Amino acid sequence: MKLFDLFKKSSTSATTTEVDTMVLPMEEHPKLSAENNCKSSGNVISITYGTGMPIDVIYAFIAHNYEQDGYQDALVNTSVEYCTAKENIILNELNQLFRRVLLRYRGEIREIDVQIDNAKSLFALTSASQLTAHKETCEEHISEIQGMIEKVNAKDPEMMTMIESYRRGFTKGCAAQTANFLNPNRITA
Repeated sequence: MKLFDLFKKSSTSATTTEVDTMVLPMEEHPKLSAENNCKSSGNVISITYGTGMPIDVIYAFIAHNYEQDGYQDALVNTSVEYCTAKENIILNELNQLFRRVLLRYRGEIREIDVQIDNAKSLFALTSASQLTAHKETCEEHISEIQGMIEKVNAKDPEMMTMIESYRRGFTKGCAAQTANFLNPNRITA
């Protein structure tokens, strides 16, 4: 009987450890938190929605609501220059994200090319076809990202939602500061 208990304990602890590492909160990337269906294990981000590929990280960044950030910033400093600087920081973070994701896709395409050559040399044509399809998906995502970059540079409203949400929050924060200044006895939340 003790022999069977030994097997039960080892299999239970293995599954518990695996589950624990998959449920760790993302501390390094607060914008890509559990609300965006992303999970972290150390420095690895697992995407559980959309395509499950790196482009989804860009979509999550763009969809992030910066309204609360803008509100909190306005409570600290109501200067328009401060707001503009923060907007530039957000856009710079997005541009860095574009570069990182493009590098990831380009590296993956190089690896796929090597695997395709190996599969063809071994006459594994089905594998070569699957790899080619994956490569085409990566190339399609690169094209989509380059279109996004052009839209950001053109200030297309589709790509400026995070800036608009920050401005909305900043405006609300400025209004709260003004209301507090005019009526200091009033409690604001």
